[in-house]
Amino acid sequence: MLSYPEENTYNEEQEGEFLAKKSDSGNEIEIVAFVENAVVGTAGIEAIGEKYKVRHRARFGISIDRMFWGLGIGTALLDACIECAKIAGYEQLELDVVAENKRAVPMYKKAGFVEYGRNKKGFKSRILGFQEVILMSLDLCAP
Repeated sequence: MLSYPEENTYNEEQEGEFLAKKSDSGNEIEIVAFVENAVVGTAGIEAIGEKYKVRHRARFGISIDRMFWGLGIGTALLDACIECAKIAGYEQLELDVVAENKRAVPMYKKAGFVEYGRNKKGFKSRILGFQEVILMSLDLCAP
């Protein structure tokens, strides 16, 4: 989770526009997971850029409500986004994950992501201070 609640300034109309843009996109997506009509998770892919040198790359992001961890929702969203990234023609999917996230790191490794770097001061938490971030990528062209 990149932001604190007060940093999320989207109103309902802006959120609707964001989701409509993703829905209409041929190379980006946002997937929402519901349990009994409540949003419990989101995941998506977005282009790194449109220039030739980077258009083969996409960034993955995910967030699952803590009350719904361990139910397979994260894995299902991850798998769906990987499939969407392949269909969109991306060759590499990238993500950042806090090194202390003992649930997410193994999930990403199981899906085939590999670590390619670390940022010792990648996040600055109000509670924990600096947190190390692992940079990971998935080769979507590998068999």
